[in-house]
Amino acid sequence: MQTPAGIAAIGGCIASLGLLLGGCAISGVEMTSLPARIDYICIDNRILPVARAPGANMAAVIVDGQEILLRGGLSAAQEKYTDGNYTLYLDGETAMLEQSGHVVFGPCQSPVPLPTYYRSR
Repeated sequence: MQTPAGIAAIGGCIASLGLLLGGCAISGVEMTSLPARIDYICIDNRILPVARAPGANMAAVIVDGQEILLRGGLSAAQEKYTDGNYTLYLDGETAMLEQSGHVVFGPCQSPVPLPTYYRSR
């Protein structure tokens, strides 16, 4: 049978373990690791081919058989690319392409789950 002091010691150990494990919680923002090349599947089973340059500074899409080069820009989405006419938004496993402010491809979804990682704030 445990003595009150023994029970208190066990309780203290459990509380310490909780604090220790609580400090191991992952912090930061969960981000999707976007591949260099992916074919997103969009509404009406349309395919949006996207190729990204390392460093998220350029991307290319194919629209009506024509390759369109886009430069990286600032956005609330994970990544945004534009040439002033076309704008590509990539956010996690979703994508959308606009032309002159009108959606031409979207919503689009990655055909496979993409890996994630945590970026510190």
